[in-house]
Amino acid sequence: MSTPGQVSGAPAVFDPFDPALIEDPYPVFARLREEAPVLHLPDYDVWAVTRYADVLRVVRDPVSFSSKIGMSPEFAARGGASTGVGYRIGAPKVRVLIATDPPEHQVFRHAVAAAFTPASVRSLAAKVREFARQRAEALVRAGTGDFFGLVAEPLPVLVLAELLGVPEEMHEEFRHWSRVITGDLDQVGRTEEHLGRGMGMFRYFSHQLRRRRGDGRTLFDSIARAGRSGVSSQEVLAFCAFLLVAGIETTTNLLTNAMAVLLREPEVQQRLRECPELIDTAVDEAIRYDTSVQALWRGTTVETELSGVRIPAGQRILVVFGAANRDGAKFPEPDRFLPGRGATDHVGFGAGPHFCLGARLARLEIAEALRAVLGATRWIEPAGRGKRTRSVVLRGFLEQPVRAEPR
Repeated sequence: MSTPGQVSGAPAVFDPFDPALIEDPYPVFARLREEAPVLHLPDYDVWAVTRYADVLRVVRDPVSFSSKIGMSPEFAARGGASTGVGYRIGAPKVRVLIATDPPEHQVFRHAVAAAFTPASVRSLAAKVREFARQRAEALVRAGTGDFFGLVAEPLPVLVLAELLGVPEEMHEEFRHWSRVITGDLDQVGRTEEHLGRGMGMFRYFSHQLRRRRGDGRTLFDSIARAGRSGVSSQEVLAFCAFLLVAGIETTTNLLTNAMAVLLREPEVQQRLRECPELIDTAVDEAIRYDTSVQALWRGTTVETELSGVRIPAGQRILVVFGAANRDGAKFPEPDRFLPGRGATDHVGFGAGPHFCLGARLARLEIAEALRAVLGATRWIEPAGRGKRTRSVVLRGFLEQPVRAEPR
């Protein structure tokens, strides 16, 4: 058994913020899985875990691997603002769904669970299909345009606004607020630039929650009811902000990553046009192949061992979902995109207590978007170089120029 920091055969350098790694992390992930599946990064005081079996163990065991510890602002500061490794979730003494453990985690989760049941998602299907058709038509009208700006970003905004009961004139504000939150994800130190950027968002949420309390018809009402279940008003507002990222940014990034595959592999694109019944399985394959949430943090509550490496208590774990989803021990030919693979046991939506509440809805949005875009076009090709997000957490595009030939 290895002792902390003494991992045989470890790659000489692994920097989660290396621009080359952000562009294409998968060759490095493959080397890590093979040579150092549990690697201590002393510069960041974090342990990277990359094998599927280890990742699954970590996320299914909140007693030994705590989200509350690993994602807390206090623990994030251990990486130091100068390293940029901190991941700010909420604020001290303000709990957020993603940074809590059972049983308090269930208080937040139950507050909105009804909005994401199979029946609730099915009831949204017609609306999602219509939104997807509108965005596909906008892309076709443009001829050459930005898939991110025309389809991938606005579609989840429309869907979340429908869930919340937000009027159309607020949609652009929602898009802006989501960008603000995402832009802060990898920041530790607050600067003058960051002060007050979210105040308009929190004022709006506070007003809506007061106005709609007890109405019972929208997701806002469900969140407001959580305020009567031991959740503070600050935590309710933080939960609304979290929903913006969970409901918009992750799905947007999944859509751009799926489109990147279709642009790079036109034969896959054509196969899905000819066999649209494959689209549903292709959605899960896209999530496995290039997931939008590449990594999140946990903290060890006890000394533990993963892949023969001893990790002391009180350590921060970087759970690398993107690497786990390309683990050949779990997924044969992991670096190939196979539309008919049908693997739903990837960890693109996490696993265990924190399995993504909105997974069904995200699958629906991506499937309807692909159906609409592929159904409206003869082919789609790149029209320039895309611009990727620069985050160790989220993977996707901020710009994705394409050229679409209508049917």
